[in-house]
Amino acid sequence: MSLLLLLALLFALFLAPSLLRARAQGVGLPVGFPGAEGEARVEVELLAPLPVLLRGEVPPCAPLGTPPLRLGGLAWGRHRLTLPLPYRLRRRGAHALALGLEATGLLGLPRRTLLLPLGEALVYPALRPLPPFRPAPGFFLEGLRTPRGLPDPLEAKGLRPYRPGDPPRLLARKATLRRGEPLVREPERRMQGALFLHLDGQSLHPAYPDHAASLAAWLLLQAEREGMAFGLSLGGGRLPLGRGRAHLQRALALLARFAPSPTPTPPPPAPPGSTYLLITQAAERAFLEGALKGAKRAREGLLLLLPEGYFLFPGERGRKAFGVPPGLQRALALKGVLLAHGLRLQVVRGHEPLRFGGE
Repeated sequence: MSLLLLLALLFALFLAPSLLRARAQGVGLPVGFPGAEGEARVEVELLAPLPVLLRGEVPPCAPLGTPPLRLGGLAWGRHRLTLPLPYRLRRRGAHALALGLEATGLLGLPRRTLLLPLGEALVYPALRPLPPFRPAPGFFLEGLRTPRGLPDPLEAKGLRPYRPGDPPRLLARKATLRRGEPLVREPERRMQGALFLHLDGQSLHPAYPDHAASLAAWLLLQAEREGMAFGLSLGGGRLPLGRGRAHLQRALALLARFAPSPTPTPPPPAPPGSTYLLITQAAERAFLEGALKGAKRAREGLLLLLPEGYFLFPGERGRKAFGVPPGLQRALALKGVLLAHGLRLQVVRGHEPLRFGGE
């Protein structure tokens, strides 16, 4: 009988790692721009019906600036652990974190490995001060803009007598009753534009995706500050025209995930009346043909070509370019056609500063 009990005990200890149940999640994982600092935490829940030896690690992540996070010891019963995870954001991207656990029986065998996903941290593109860019006005808005960029039709410069054709919503009811004649508010009229931005994913230089995303982030932040509508398109998705902080966060999340593509990413059609801004490095024929088709409904268009890389970050230096790259040749050959379709071509080589003015 004692031999049977001993065998049963040994068999139970052998099964102990397979009976382990574990869950983990990251809380407060960072979402922000490079340079942001803080502390997230990793919450782990363990249920071990039989004793096991545990060893676990969250590997260090250089783009997030997180150190290695380790745990270990004997687990038996239910345990809840909370581990701090400091970070200092460094590099754009969507970075997944996971906790690797290795469970071993008390006899040294067997070993069981678990990989518990903790979630994803988003690092937005780095921002650098750049020249101002003003999208073309697309249409009139009646009334002053509120801090959220929306028109307020009740704000007015003054009152005047009603004229046939005035919209009824501008009727000043109290003033009309006092005067005995119809009066309307005379609103301030402002021109309002919209920016639609497309990033070609085809990359000829390892730094292109980061630089293109950084440029796009700056343009969208400027548009949001001025209260105009903006949209974004790239290989990872498309965001229609919109306004506001939540819309900007969705756009920055797309830019954080922007990754290079081996093939061109043709642009979609421009929203009617918008400023159509396209960024490319390879300028393949499929991309240029898509740009010509997509610009039909735009108010104005700008094709920004970065053939030699776009040196934007501190420590990076431009280089003189010799010869004409194939993408630049294709774009220059179609420069007149592009302009006829409302797309102005602007080339920025590695040794030149970025300017948005005409050439």
